[in-house]
Amino acid sequence: MVITAVTSTIDAPAQGRRLLRAVWRSPPGQPSWARPALLLIAAAAALVYAWGLSRNPLHPYYSAAVRSMSDSWQSFAFGALDPAASITLDKLPGALMVQALSARVFGFHTWSVLLPQVVATVVTILVLYRAVRRWQGPRAAILGAAAYATMPVVAVLARSQISDTLLVMLLVLAADAWTRAVAEGRLRSLLLSGLFVGLAFQAKMAQAWAVLPALAVAYLVAAPVPVRRRLGHLGLAGLTTAAVSLLYVSAVTLVPAAHRPYADGSPDNSLFYTVFQYNFLSRYAVGAQAGPDLGGAPFMFSDGVAPQVGWLYPVALAGLVAGLAWRGRAPRTDLARAGYLMWGLWLLIHAVAFSAGRVAHEFYVIAAAPAIAALAGGGAVTLWAAWRRGGPRRWALPATIVLTLGWTLHLSLRFRTFLPWLAWSAVVLGALCAAGLVAAPALRARYRRLGSAVGMRRSVRLAALSAALGVVACLSTPAGWAGSTVDSAYRGGGAGPAAGPRTEAGMGGPPGFAAQIPGAGQPGGPPQAGAGSSTSVSGTPAGGGGFSLDATDRPSRQTTALLEYLRSRQPGRTYLFAAPGLQALPYLVAGASVLPLGGFSGRVPFPTVDRLQRLVATGELRYVLIGASGFGVFNRYAAANRGGAPGIGAALAAWVTAHCTGIDAAGTRLYDCGAR
Repeated sequence: MVITAVTSTIDAPAQGRRLLRAVWRSPPGQPSWARPALLLIAAAAALVYAWGLSRNPLHPYYSAAVRSMSDSWQSFAFGALDPAASITLDKLPGALMVQALSARVFGFHTWSVLLPQVVATVVTILVLYRAVRRWQGPRAAILGAAAYATMPVVAVLARSQISDTLLVMLLVLAADAWTRAVAEGRLRSLLLSGLFVGLAFQAKMAQAWAVLPALAVAYLVAAPVPVRRRLGHLGLAGLTTAAVSLLYVSAVTLVPAAHRPYADGSPDNSLFYTVFQYNFLSRYAVGAQAGPDLGGAPFMFSDGVAPQVGWLYPVALAGLVAGLAWRGRAPRTDLARAGYLMWGLWLLIHAVAFSAGRVAHEFYVIAAAPAIAALAGGGAVTLWAAWRRGGPRRWALPATIVLTLGWTLHLSLRFRTFLPWLAWSAVVLGALCAAGLVAAPALRARYRRLGSAVGMRRSVRLAALSAALGVVACLSTPAGWAGSTVDSAYRGGGAGPAAGPRTEAGMGGPPGFAAQIPGAGQPGGPPQAGAGSSTSVSGTPAGGGGFSLDATDRPSRQTTALLEYLRSRQPGRTYLFAAPGLQALPYLVAGASVLPLGGFSGRVPFPTVDRLQRLVATGELRYVLIGASGFGVFNRYAAANRGGAPGIGAALAAWVTAHCTGIDAAGTRLYDCGAR
């Protein structure tokens, strides 16, 4: 027994070293540098994304839901905004469920809420590498992983609660499974791809389906099986995607309305309406309108989008054109061409969808980031191979480098005071790269004529150095923007994350959705939380109507004072008090049971006046916060964009002011409905 224990103790370090070597060492069939390079990229990305994670702002709406979902399993199951599970989020809760589980395990802290976002982003880098490696080999895969990791929008969303991070991870998993399916004609892999798209639907609803045409068309064109079998495979995969996508919505709908929360975003308590009309069709002016109009033809090239995701547009587009044109005579089942077709359609569909629809936030374009990164990595390798083979196609690589650096300079000059040295350094490196790529073939030809082996080796080293300079030149500027997100001045707000410099609107990056909400972050909104904190949701005073774009895991002094006041004065059995949706958020983040009136927009018919009366009569609710301006700024914004009267808010406010007594509660104007 003693000998066995001693042997085990001695072997433990050796086993650890073997495990470390197994993780570090590249698998058979891959270059020895591939796995270490990938792990270094992933580790560096994780370090940047997680640096100072606890100092990042939270999303005021999502953090309230995560707090409620982490405290109540009922709220978790239905994706409810409040602990009593009265009303849901105005979207599916899949991504926030992951954050709520983390908060439940580690406690509700900023870092515990954001940790799953960092993990999901790093997993995306690793999976994207595998997908591109299966398609174009390890060199393209490393370049694609590096391109994705250094995209500013990727870095800033890794530090936020935005659900697009999980959406992209699941879609890249779908692309990875698709790559194996189209290479081998395997139904199981295609079904797995459909499963991942269905899971992505739980994170971002119908946006997940945008990749389906790309996956389906490329599989139909290139899979190495007869056409009937291809059609059958696609039909089964489509059924899998539909079943997984609609499973949660259908399950919730089957629960009687009296036993589940009201579906926010819908006029009739329909989660299907919330998902498909409110969050999808309305973005394309089908039915009721929703959201600000940030789309349009130049959307992907606008100041709010191109610096977040578009630094590598020239490389990606040049690679796409070269990959499709130069492999035009390849067999139908050519995997390289199929990959270019799939990733190209992925990018095209998202670009058209974002330009044609009403886009609420610029950061939605992260959905196009995997395609841009994959096309850039695959395209760079394709252009490099053409350069090495010689002939007229040789000049495509240096021309693309020059075009990319010209585009980099153009984007950088839109923000002249932000890292001005970085773009010019990239231009210098790019010029050296282009010069080396032009000179190396001439030197090699000269040394070959002279029969100089030393000279030939020098020309090879010059080509390798030029290629390395080109990679650094193309990635350095987006990497600088991505790295800037460690500084709070360059990552935007919790509700509107954006990498890079602030604008006069006060948000990180160019103004978007939040900048179009009157009063957002302006004086007259909620007071700030404590000394030294300038980004937090806090209690809204009686004349409130402003909307703070940030939240923290620490309630403000005013929020704490109001909660302590009400808890000491016999509040309702179920709700501490009721408040319009946005005004309720800081108290929900603090863990209080607050009834959100009117949902997120303040216009959802919940609760009705009759229900509010019953809640008061049965003692479940006593106090109500209305505020001098009724249901606040977002209600005015919603009315302006969707038409109609103030809606349920006016009716509720009228009943409360007529039947309840106004009081001063720790500096906040409330109505006591149990005083009469």
